[in-house]
Amino acid sequence: MIRFFILVLLFFAHESTGQDSWKNVYSESAWADRDKWQKAEELIKYLNLKPSGQVADVGCHEGYMTVKLSAVVGASGKIYAVDVEQAKLDNLTAILTKRNITNVKAIKGDYDDPKLPVNQLDAVIILDTYHEIDDHDKILQHIKNSLKSGGRLVLCEAIADSRRSSSREDQERKHELGLNFALEDLKKAGFTIVKQQDSFVDRTKEKGDKMWIIVASK
Repeated sequence: MIRFFILVLLFFAHESTGQDSWKNVYSESAWADRDKWQKAEELIKYLNLKPSGQVADVGCHEGYMTVKLSAVVGASGKIYAVDVEQAKLDNLTAILTKRNITNVKAIKGDYDDPKLPVNQLDAVIILDTYHEIDDHDKILQHIKNSLKSGGRLVLCEAIADSRRSSSREDQERKHELGLNFALEDLKKAGFTIVKQQDSFVDRTKEKGDKMWIIVASK
């Protein structure tokens, strides 16, 4: 009887957490572990940044990439850290203050507008966030307008092997997206594809999926 009740409790615990039963990879406390598999250095390399550069981290969460980008562009550079949730931006601001980082501007974006400056950015990264965007055409046009000529956009997203053939709607419902859908969006928006790789990161143990990467230029 006791064993039965334990199994019932475990079942309901799993049902209530859903995908949250996977490891949390976004909070600051998980960053050190994330460094082991995220390939952040390669992502930064594809942004083609230089000291004093300007870059946006769209869907910044608590600032995993923002903090790294801050060191790359230096004190005379600028990072625009964008998220639609104020709570995440509040956590980001606290982390920046604790680390004495002063070259970041936090922006509360809209779901169809990241509110970036026009023709000023050298690069934009959207890491594990593009699947949350509903109005892809508007967002990509805003991002394209924010980039200098030749500026780069790096998209990195996840998809489970079992859902690669699913519809876009079904994938996004699971907080995922296949590379093919993003390629269509980028080409429609007028971006030039520099690189595509599927898969780029294997995070099966962490989140049950694999991440692809697309590098595009204006």
